[in-house]
Amino acid sequence: MAIMLCLGQYRACFIDFNLPADTHADCKVLTCMSTMATLISKGTLQSVNMGLLGDELAERGLFGTQRLFRFLGEDLPKIPSQDSVLSTEEQTANLFGRFLTNRPFILRSPISPIRHLRDAIWEMKTLDVRLFGWFVERDCLVLDSGCDVKLLKSGKLNYSGFINQTSYVRKNLGFEAADYIQGTTPNDILTKFIIAPRR
Repeated sequence: MAIMLCLGQYRACFIDFNLPADTHADCKVLTCMSTMATLISKGTLQSVNMGLLGDELAERGLFGTQRLFRFLGEDLPKIPSQDSVLSTEEQTANLFGRFLTNRPFILRSPISPIRHLRDAIWEMKTLDVRLFGWFVERDCLVLDSGCDVKLLKSGKLNYSGFINQTSYVRKNLGFEAADYIQGTTPNDILTKFIIAPRR
């Protein structure tokens, strides 16, 4: 069985589990990628393709835990939209599509689509939805959970809970500190982004 992993910047690494482990030594960050490949082969992590049009191919890596897919399938459709045009599902698909196709993220205006929280946990944002995860490397993101932003703004849920949960899941999946990006700036995690001027 062979699995292709996105390594960002239009590169990919194929890991063939029928070959001895030392034959994969030329793959970037072997330990991390082996962890990813193992989790994908077990179904613990799955590729997120939501937002890709029929003829589009992913140029960035986006993976989700089972908790994320439950959120996308069960909770997301129930979240009321504050957008006059897009449903919460369409907002999320649009966000994922822009990420996956490596279109430059426009930061700061009107809602910055991504920001660092703490402990190498990142938040993806739409008008109505927040999603939480970590970057395995530049342009390669693992998401674990999401929620209705109104629950955060009302205090019914809090950021600390999502940060702690995501950190716990990441560690429990076998990721050590060297296996994910510690940086806190857009340049640390994305190859393409635009910072809009402040108004």
